[in-house]
Formats: sequence, structure tokens, C-alpha cells
Amino acid sequence: MNLMSVDLYQSTTDPGKFLALPAGTDPTELMGPMTFDRDYAHIKRYQAAFAFDPSETYAGVNAAKIAADLLTVKWAMYRREG
Repeated sequence: MNLMSVDLYQSTTDPGKFLALPAGTDPTELMGPMTFDRDYAHIKRYQAAFAFDPSETYAGVNAAKIAADLLTVKWAMYRREG
């Protein structure tokens, strides 16, 4: 799979929770993540335009699931485990 440019956000109420969006997406225009988990209503940018490679291994996250969510619903909620 090709590299994906994503903006990463971190919850300010639960720093273990992250939100990945296609680069340039305005998180204030999304309702989905906040509907499922109120911790995503309060986020700060963690990293902009991250070159995300779904075939890579990232500590504590399921990269394939993040990629699938980004491709289908245009956002991915995840918790860094470990």
C-alpha cells in the first residue's frame, strides 16, 4: 500500500487516545469520532502531514486498521497500547 499523509491528533482528556485524519482535514468538521467517544471532542495536533505507511509496524497500534478506517470513513480513532 502507498504512503498516506495524515494529521495526528491527541486527546487532551485522555492522552493515550489518538485520532488520525487525512492531511488537511479540519477536525472541527467531523462529528463521528466525538459521537463514539467524548474524549475526541478535546484534541490537540500531535503531528502534521505524517507519512503513514500501513505496511510498517508502529509500536502499540494496528496500522492496517488505521489505514482501513482512513480509506472508508476518513478518520481513525486509536489508542496507543504498550
